[in-house]
Amino acid sequence: MVQKLENHLRLLKEEYTKLQKSYTELERRYSLKSASAGDSGDDVGELSSFISRLTMTVVRLYNRKSYSDITIKLKDKSQIPAHRFVLNARSDKWSEEFLENKTELDWSDLDNEVAYALLRWIYTDAVDLQTDAISLALLRASHTFKLPGLLGLCERALVSSVSVRSCVRFYCVAEEVGATSLLEYCSGLISTHWDDLTPQDFEHMSGPLLYKMLKSKTDNPLHAAVRLLREDVVFLCLVENDGMVSSFY
Repeated sequence: MVQKLENHLRLLKEEYTKLQKSYTELERRYSLKSASAGDSGDDVGELSSFISRLTMTVVRLYNRKSYSDITIKLKDKSQIPAHRFVLNARSDKWSEEFLENKTELDWSDLDNEVAYALLRWIYTDAVDLQTDAISLALLRASHTFKLPGLLGLCERALVSSVSVRSCVRFYCVAEEVGATSLLEYCSGLISTHWDDLTPQDFEHMSGPLLYKMLKSKTDNPLHAAVRLLREDVVFLCLVENDGMVSSFY
């Protein structure tokens, strides 16, 4: 029975992933169509044509030196040409004041593959979330650079791929960046498979976050912390319940 349910869940996830990819592509095409659509009025038609051409111009400027007025520094010390007006249009993080007098942005904390994927989405609205590692890295980057559109894409991709072994790790990242849908989904998965999770699944979770989770999911967070071999969480539990502990002495 359990095996049948797991197989059914796997098939549903595969179908969800296909639908998500189709939705993302339709959303991108709709944005391009909306930019090019217009009423029959000449003024509106001219504006629509201008917006359409501007959109396609931005797409063609990705990773090209044409009109470039700033560069992106990568982890391997190489540089990608970029354009202030494109960055500024994408996020308030790259405001005119922030970019003023800057000739380079330092993205060396990102892997090259992630940096290229991020910049490609900024210019084209297209992103290939082929692995969980890339999706997680882009989720963090989209939070850092205030890119809610990309954050939503990464969040939906991760919801479709999360498993029992990865749910705690995804939960930590979701909590870090405020990805509520992913957070709630992982939380439910953790509750469902609580007895199947091991100390290794929680080894990268911070003490305060794990303690918060244990208090919400178990009646005895101290016992759970002991089972997970987390001395730091045991300590937090004892500190919070210092009065109760003192009554035994």
